[in-house]
Amino acid sequence: MSIHLKERKYYEDAYDHFTVEWGRRNLVHYEKFYLEFTSKLPDDDQIDRPGNAALTNLFYMQTVGDALLDRYESRERDITKQMAKDKTKDEQIVSARLAEEPYCHHCHKQGLRITDKMLMHRSEDATYDDPEDVLFMLHCPHCDKNSTFWEDGTPRKSKPTLCEKCKTEMTHKTSKAKTAVTITYTCPSCGHNYKGKLALTSRNEKPDPDYDKDRVYFCLLDKAFRDRLFAIRDGFEEAARLGRMIEERQANQHIYDAIAEIKKPKIAELSTILASILEKAGYIEFRLDKPEMGKDVTVGFSCLDNKSERSDYDSEKGLKKTVQKALEDTNWRLMSDGIRYRLGYLSGRLRAYEREEDLKALITRGKKPNAKLSDPSKVITDNRGTEIIL
Repeated sequence: MSIHLKERKYYEDAYDHFTVEWGRRNLVHYEKFYLEFTSKLPDDDQIDRPGNAALTNLFYMQTVGDALLDRYESRERDITKQMAKDKTKDEQIVSARLAEEPYCHHCHKQGLRITDKMLMHRSEDATYDDPEDVLFMLHCPHCDKNSTFWEDGTPRKSKPTLCEKCKTEMTHKTSKAKTAVTITYTCPSCGHNYKGKLALTSRNEKPDPDYDKDRVYFCLLDKAFRDRLFAIRDGFEEAARLGRMIEERQANQHIYDAIAEIKKPKIAELSTILASILEKAGYIEFRLDKPEMGKDVTVGFSCLDNKSERSDYDSEKGLKKTVQKALEDTNWRLMSDGIRYRLGYLSGRLRAYEREEDLKALITRGKKPNAKLSDPSKVITDNRGTEIIL
């Protein structure tokens, strides 16, 4: 039998009711702002003027719109997650077993009968999301009293009710009727007593005449209205992205100026440039391999060392240094696998940097520019019963 898990509609209704109540509370702030704003407009000004509309749209999204979109997008996921959580709770209760046969709290005899099991927090300081343990309710056939134990056999210690007058621990007696449970607390020291009631039937709530209408609005059931909100939010996110990009470029204009000055020789030009420079350094018969066209353009190369007196080490290091210097002001670089040498035959690979981010890395020597970014204000609109400019 399911204790916590309900039909899906139960969770859908609960989710939508929360959305409507949240929306109602927060729309009040927008409506107050809107009325104050429109009352202060000069006679020759209009609320739908772009600047005015942008301001009202911004306030609407900050108070209501963004959160409604978020709840709409996460509705199915959150409902499924809550159902899975409740199902796990039921499974935890069903599978729970007492670690050992307990003794009655009152007469200290065994043979108690389990009357119920439930999930509870052991600590009074626990939060809603903290793990819960299974608590067993047992009835003693010997003394006709009840005891409670945690699954591991630990007795549940309840916080005593103290007399508000003399601070003595009070006794209590429970009586049950059809509609309520009454608990009478009595102080054995001074005789002070009072009663508490726990209703067993829920009060009939008055119907909410505006709920269905407000649910359509706050739960975004109107497709045209919903699509408008999504389109506007996407537009403002793009505007924010462009704003950040502009600000970053302004803060790092020196880097972009340097990027514009980088030479970008084509492969044929690259061959001419390197062959001439390397020949002067004593490396001949320079050749490029067939380029590989992937995410980046890479091309292998080879040459011969024309100086027989040069050692293997010096030949390899000399070629590496010469190639790096020759390509210093271009978008080509020697790849990290370096130069390979054997019997005067040297080879390596070159890579072309074409994307702007890669060129920025070249300029800053692998470090990101130190740019401070800030989000420009978002803009947005909508309407319900109160006018919101689009």
